[in-house]
Amino acid sequence: MTTKYREMVAAQTLTGSAVSYYTTPAGTYGALHAGSICNPTGAVVTVNVYKVPNAGSAGAPTKIASKVVGPGATIAVPEIVNHKMEPGTQLYADGLACTLNISGIEYVPS
Repeated sequence: MTTKYREMVAAQTLTGSAVSYYTTPAGTYGALHAGSICNPTGAVVTVNVYKVPNAGSAGAPTKIASKVVGPGATIAVPEIVNHKMEPGTQLYADGLACTLNISGIEYVPS
């Protein structure tokens, strides 16, 4: 068994469309432990985070968080905490020009 703490999404600048920023590797399981969003712009931005199963797509059924982030603000995303990730599961996000950070743990069974 191998357990590794890691930054699953590290300082990624988001676009206006949902894009995949992390995929759980084959044979690996994960759990999300923390997330934060920074909005460096001068406008309010809505940021969405999706947990998408293998061969799925980002949309309402896979959304795990939606946050409105004020101009210049940095906020936590507690809604993602403790979500489990099966092999092949992806994290997608959107929120034009905001920066996303998500950390967690990867577990590889023996």
